[in-house]
Amino acid sequence: MNKKTLLINLLMLISISSNVFAQTEYKDIAPIFIANCTGCHHAGGLTFPLTSYAAISHLGGPIKYAVENNNMPPWPADPTYRNYHRERVLSVADKTLLVNWINNGMLAGDTSLAPPMPNYSGYELNGTPDLVLTLPTYTSSASSSDHYYCINVPTGLLQDRYIKAFEFVPGNAALIHHAVITIDTTGTAVNDMSGGCYNFQGQINIGDFAPGMGPTVLPGVPGAKFGFKLKANSTISFQIHVPSGTSGMKDSSQIRLYFYPTNETGIRDMYFQTVLQNWNFFIPPNSVVTATQKYPTGAAGLPIDISLYGAFPHSHQTCKSIINYAYKTTDTIPLIRINQWDFHWQGQYTFKKMLKVPTGYKLFSAHVFDNTTNNPNTPNPNLPVYPGTGTNDEMLFDSYLYTYYQAGDEYINIDSILSVDPLLTPTSITSINKEINDVIVYPNPMSSSTTFEYSLLSAQKVTIKIYNYLGQEVTTIYSENEQEGKHRFKWTPKREIAKGTYFYKIQAGTSARSGQINVE
Repeated sequence: MNKKTLLINLLMLISISSNVFAQTEYKDIAPIFIANCTGCHHAGGLTFPLTSYAAISHLGGPIKYAVENNNMPPWPADPTYRNYHRERVLSVADKTLLVNWINNGMLAGDTSLAPPMPNYSGYELNGTPDLVLTLPTYTSSASSSDHYYCINVPTGLLQDRYIKAFEFVPGNAALIHHAVITIDTTGTAVNDMSGGCYNFQGQINIGDFAPGMGPTVLPGVPGAKFGFKLKANSTISFQIHVPSGTSGMKDSSQIRLYFYPTNETGIRDMYFQTVLQNWNFFIPPNSVVTATQKYPTGAAGLPIDISLYGAFPHSHQTCKSIINYAYKTTDTIPLIRINQWDFHWQGQYTFKKMLKVPTGYKLFSAHVFDNTTNNPNTPNPNLPVYPGTGTNDEMLFDSYLYTYYQAGDEYINIDSILSVDPLLTPTSITSINKEINDVIVYPNPMSSSTTFEYSLLSAQKVTIKIYNYLGQEVTTIYSENEQEGKHRFKWTPKREIAKGTYFYKIQAGTSARSGQINVE
C-alpha cells in the first residue's frame, strides 16, 4: 500500500469515526421534550407520557408528523404576529435535530446521560399554596345537551388578601369543557346544578380554565406587583361547562391559591374581563362567515389608558381563525392571531411585555367560521350554526387580563420577571438544564463584590447578564467560551449598577439558570 492510499484510507477512517461520534442520541433530544412536551405528556397528565426513551422510541412516525406539520407542541398563536411568555414553539434548529434523530433510527445511546425529568406532581405551580379549595363531588347529567353548573365554595378568610397566582386543577379533565372563576363578595351566589346556570354567580372575574391553559401567575416585584383582591368572607364561584354525552361522569376539581403576605404594600389591581363578545351572527349551511366585534362599541374609543397583561380568545368547533388588535384610525397594535383555531388546545397568552393601549383606541376581534366540508371539526356542514352556549353552537368571546396604565408599564418585561419566579422556575428552567449545574452566588446580598460559581457538563459559551426589577437588561458582566468543569467568576460592580434588587441569568449553550441578587 503506497503512502497516498494509506493517507486516503486514514482520512476516510477519521471521517467515519467523526460521524459515529457526532450522531445524535436520546440525551441530546430529551431537553427538547422536557421544554415542549412533557408538561402535558407525563404520567397522570392530559395524555400519554413522553418522559423516557422507552416511551418515545416506538412513536417516531407520529412525532415526526406532528412536528413537521406544526401540530405539536400545541401553540395556536402565530409567533410572527406577536410573541408571548413561555411560548411552545420549536426553533428551526430543534425541529431539525429532532426530525434527523428520528430519520436516523432514534439512537438511544447512554440514556442515563439525559437530563432528569421534572417532578410532575400533578400541579404546574411549585411550592405550597396558601389556600386550596375543593369543589364537592358532582355527577354530570348532560346526556343529550351541554350543561352549565354553578358551584360555590366559601374561602373562610377573615381578612382581605391579594391573589398573586392560582391554578385550577380539574379532577376529571375529560369532563370539563371550561370553567369560569369569579369572586362573590355579596353573599348572593347560590349553587345551581340544574344544568342551565348560564350567568356567572360572582361579581369579580379572575380567569378561566380551558384545555391547554396553564395557571395564572402575576409579577410580584417592586414596580411590577399585581394581584386580584379577595375580600374577607367572600366565596369563589365556579361556572362549570360539561358537554353532552358525559352523563354519569364525576368530578371534584380544586383551585390552588397563592397570596401575597398580609402586610404587602404597593399591589396594583389586575382585572379579567370578556370585553369582546358577539351574539348576533349566523352561519348558514355550507358557508364561511366572518363575525367581528369592537370595544368600546360606540363612536368613542377607550376613555383611559390601559395596560394589557394577557389575552384569552375563545370559540368553538366551527371557528377556523381568530385575530385581535387595537386600533385608532390607521394605527394598529397587534394582540393575537390564530391562523388555525383548535378547540381542543385553547390558551391564555401572557404578553412578553405589558402592552399600553392608549386613550381613544378600540379593541377589535374577527372570527372566521367555516361551516363546510373543508372544516372536519364543524358539527354538521349541512346544518346552520348559531351563537350559543353549547359545544355545537359558536362563540366570539375574547377576554383580557388588564390593569389601569401607569407611566412605565410598557417597559415591564413580564417574560424576564416570570422566568425567575419561584412558582415557575423549578420546572420551567432549572430542572431542564443539560449543560449547567451547581450554581451558587455568594455573598448574596452583596456589597462590594460577589462570586458566580457553576459547573459545565460540556464546553459552552457562558454569558452572565443582570436585569432590573422590570425585567430590563442592565448589563452583561461576563461572556466567554469555557471548557467542561467547575468555574468561578468574581463580579465587582463599579458605576454600572445602583443599590437595589436585580436578577441574574447565566446562559450556557441552550440552558439557563436565573435567580435574584440584591446589591447593598
